[in-house]
Amino acid sequence: MNITIRTKGIEISCTIDQFVHDQVRTALQHLDEEIIAVDVFMKDANGPKGGIDKQALVRVQLRNQQVVAIETVHQNLHAAVRKSAKRIKRTVRRHLRKSQRFSKQRMHSQLGDPGIAAG
Repeated sequence: MNITIRTKGIEISCTIDQFVHDQVRTALQHLDEEIIAVDVFMKDANGPKGGIDKQALVRVQLRNQQVVAIETVHQNLHAAVRKSAKRIKRTVRRHLRKSQRFSKQRMHSQLGDPGIAAG
């Protein structure tokens, strides 16, 4: 899984970089074979003014060419990243389950109703 981090208005240290990689990798490790790339965008909307303005956007490119994205805003950058990682895990799982269900339905409709015996 390729994880890319970009920031705007935030100094990225080795500690923050490692924290983001750890959070995202841990959250998505069981889904790794379904994921091509993960992009994490972080920014401080108000700059040094403070407030609830730290944004973390996590965008996941899936093998089925679909993209899933989650944005979280929080007062603390670490909390925004942690929440985003947790939410993207749930969202990717849900998205993959729906995609799997849709593929099965499509396959059944192409093959015909399996409950009807050919005769």
